Amino acid sequence: MDWTKAKTILIIALLITNIFLLVTYTLSNSDNETSEEELLRETIALLEEKNIYVKGELPSVYQKMPVLMVQYDRLDPDFLHQKLAEQIPMERESRSRKEIVKRVEAFLKDCGIWSPNVILDKVEQQDNKTYVHYKNEYEGYLVEDSYIICTVENGVITEVDRFWLKPKGFGQAKKATISASAALLSLMREKDQREAILVEDMELVYWLNPSDYEGETAISDTALPAWKITYNDGQVKHIPAYKD
Repeated sequence: MDWTKAKTILIIALLITNIFLLVTYTLSNSDNETSEEELLRETIALLEEKNIYVKGELPSVYQKMPVLMVQYDRLDPDFLHQKLAEQIPMERESRSRKEIVKRVEAFLKDCGIWSPNVILDKVEQQDNKTYVHYKNEYEGYLVEDSYIICTVENGVITEVDRFWLKPKGFGQAKKATISASAALLSLMREKDQREAILVEDMELVYWLNPSDYEGETAISDTALPAWKITYNDGQVKHIPAYKD
């Protein structure tokens, strides 16, 4: 037997097989992508029939997610009042936005309520008051309705409005979540059809349903994934993200 010739035939056969598999895989993926794109277009068309319009593109990434265990982190009011009273006013020439944010951060650290999860959200100026807003992020996800708002006036912090959920870790099991388009379809079923809605932003967050809140006696809780839908100039709606 001509082993060289046989070897050549075998190599050619393997190449043909690999090419066939590659083409089949590519066509299969292409069909999946096409069907997903078609589904998205059909969903957007259906939403627009119901007066729901999407600004930009819908998020295409969603995945299995665990629950998030949280602990209610409350600050003793007497301790806070003492810390507020101990402040020395900032010099008038040192009251820039940057310096105010630095002062607020130092104050929160001094109160023992600063952590890597405390993320600057925005700074607002109204009359002679500055409002410094912080949000709560854990492992890249926003923990909804968990915030710190510090009011600064005449160089001192005059008020700290705080509702804080301290993340304690993810659950072990992960469950499938719904797509952004599925969340919008849920919104469509809930809304008044006469109201036009412009969806400005969507993101997956962790959220505690207010109807499940047990009040000031609660110590810990479980936050679940939800789609946060921002629409009509900053209005917010949460759609639970776990599949039924």
